[in-house]
Amino acid sequence: MTGANREWRTLEVPIRPGSGAPKRCPWGHELAVGGVRQGWSQDYRAPEWLCEACHALTGEGGVWAMIDTAVARQVMETGVDEYGLRLVVLPPPVSAGIGAIQLRLGRTVFGEVRLSLCPVDRRAILVHVEVEEKHRRRGAGRVLVHAAMERGARFDWSMLPIGRDPVAVAFWARVGAAGSASPHPCTHQVDAKVVPAESRWTKWW
Repeated sequence: MTGANREWRTLEVPIRPGSGAPKRCPWGHELAVGGVRQGWSQDYRAPEWLCEACHALTGEGGVWAMIDTAVARQVMETGVDEYGLRLVVLPPPVSAGIGAIQLRLGRTVFGEVRLSLCPVDRRAILVHVEVEEKHRRRGAGRVLVHAAMERGARFDWSMLPIGRDPVAVAFWARVGAAGSASPHPCTHQVDAKVVPAESRWTKWW
């Protein structure tokens, strides 16, 4: 079964954002050519896919789960239970302030993205992404960024400077920047002290 037990849950199987049938596996194979099988992750409560090309090369692996990051699939704290990988929304304390989206399985938090959305001026700032070290390189950061972008669809996005941390640079080089790396806060976000909310990018990805 995907994942670990309730005492020490991990992202045993990698995840990627999306819904519907994927065209490529996370390792770059075109699935129409290499072949694909669909299953279901009982722990994640999400579609699970097997790239037959990956599996044929190694005899194992080639499995990943698809996490739907649409706003309709994100839940509040009251929607969290012990089953299923959830994107949990933590609203900001003030309008246009810094809120968060956590990736959680029950009480286990794999990571979070912090963001500010101003519904008046349609400005969005991606403030911070954090993934616990033992859960990195499993797709959690990518899923969190996609979830944030879904919440701020059709907003004008910017983000705090990436800096020179090679881990941070490598992460954004893989995922793609959420917007300009020079934040453009509106007056409401300035009043909410969104920038500078973090002086540098975290080393946890």
